[in-house]
Amino acid sequence: MAEKNSFVMYTEYLKHIQKMDMEQRGKLFTAILCYAAGEEIPELDAAADMAFSFIQDRMDRDNATYMQKCEKRREAGKLGGRPKANGFSEKQTKAKKANGFSEKQNNPDTDNEPDTDNDTDKKINTLADAKAMFERLWKLYPNKKGKGQVSDTQKKRLLAIGEDRLVKAIDRYSLELQKDADWRKAQYGSTFFNSGYVDYLDENYVPGKEQKPACKNQFNDFEQRECDYADLERTLLNTPIR
Repeated sequence: MAEKNSFVMYTEYLKHIQKMDMEQRGKLFTAILCYAAGEEIPELDAAADMAFSFIQDRMDRDNATYMQKCEKRREAGKLGGRPKANGFSEKQTKAKKANGFSEKQNNPDTDNEPDTDNDTDKKINTLADAKAMFERLWKLYPNKKGKGQVSDTQKKRLLAIGEDRLVKAIDRYSLELQKDADWRKAQYGSTFFNSGYVDYLDENYVPGKEQKPACKNQFNDFEQRECDYADLERTLLNTPIR
């Protein structure tokens, strides 16, 4: 071998080297280096010589491949190297990349990276609007109990529904309470704003829906009858009428 100052060692050599002792391995390695450098190979015993023959064959194939590549490069050099058009195109590509980088620096808002600061501001503004709207609605509702049980998440849901629709829902519920004031009490504010309002939105509300009246006596299934209790007592005691 010649014209090279390096070579490739493969792990597949290990299966041959493991069968030898350290002295044999040292002589084998020396022989490999000498062969790669084009120097005289030292004398080897049978085991080391057999391993060297496998390695030598692989080194020869690698060297032949290397020489072919060198020959192709020399032929290309005789033709003037790369075509000028390709060289010009490469310069254009580099220039475009440089310009693109410069434009991105000058216009940072045109990149695809998310604007996290802007998203955070939107979330803060949304929550603030939701809380402000909830305070206005709370003042309109008749039973102001359980305010702390309405979460910020629920307040944002209410904001998405809209203040006008919720004000209308409160008005409808308040009218029903007035009609049934003799038996019906308002829900806690927490109950209404967490779920009760749903029945009074435009898409769910049924005008004139009859509410179940309060019972006039303890028997839900019978009407109370008028009765002469004195006459009933005489009948039960078999007492003659005087």
